[in-house]
This record gives sequence, structure tokens and C-alpha cells, in this order.
Amino acid sequence: MKQLLSALLVAAASLGHAQVTTVEVFANSATHVQQPAQPPYVLKVYRLDAMAQIGQQITQQLPAGEEQAKLYMQQHEAQIRAKYKSQIVNAANGMSLAIHYKLDRVPAVVINRSSIIYGVSDVNQAVQLFLQSRGR
Repeated sequence: MKQLLSALLVAAASLGHAQVTTVEVFANSATHVQQPAQPPYVLKVYRLDAMAQIGQQITQQLPAGEEQAKLYMQQHEAQIRAKYKSQIVNAANGMSLAIHYKLDRVPAVVINRSSIIYGVSDVNQAVQLFLQSRGR
């Protein structure tokens, strides 16, 4: 099976067809990202304002007084960490990648870790634009 897949990839490359293997979408919480249900590539969506959103959610749960807020945080730290861990990791990875790719605006779709398409929040449309540009 692996040999067949390798042969198909080599054949597609020799015909000049572009292959999409990874798609990374960078947006903020106000942007509606349209995603395919089961894409044939790795798809990641990063919300670049996620850390601020998480901070607001945590702040809303805190009691009004400073001492009560400190006590609340001490008592609930483990639960808060568990609840937000994956979101914080995703947000940090997204920020790091956005800096790595030198993105200067959102939405941005990065295909195969090299091609950047700005201003498109529909993943299928971004992939089609990428494939059209490679087909010329």
C-alpha cells in the first residue's frame, strides 16, 4: 500500500500536479472560517486572539475583591489549567507560526508551509486558488 501511494505521488508530481499536504488557517475570533468536513490533508486553525479570549473567560469567573480572586485562583488552578491547556497550546503555536511565516494580516491560509493566501477564510477556496496558481 505504501509503495502504491508513493508511486501515485511520484506520478502526480511528474504530471505537474500540485499536492496539498497541510493547510494552516490563521484568523481571529471574529472571522468565520469555512472548513471542509474531512479534508484529504492536515488542517489546523489558529485563532491569533485566543490568549486574550481565554484571559477574558478566566477574568469573568473571578470574584470582585483582590484577596477573594487570589484565593479562587489558588483553589481552582488545577481545574483552570486542565480546562484551558489545549487552547493555550494551540494559541501559542499559532502565534509562533504566524511570526515564523511573517504573516502581516488575517485571515491568512498557509498551504504546504510555504504558500500564503491572504483575505480568504474559506479553506476550499484557498486550496483552489493554490492549485490554480500551481497549474499555470
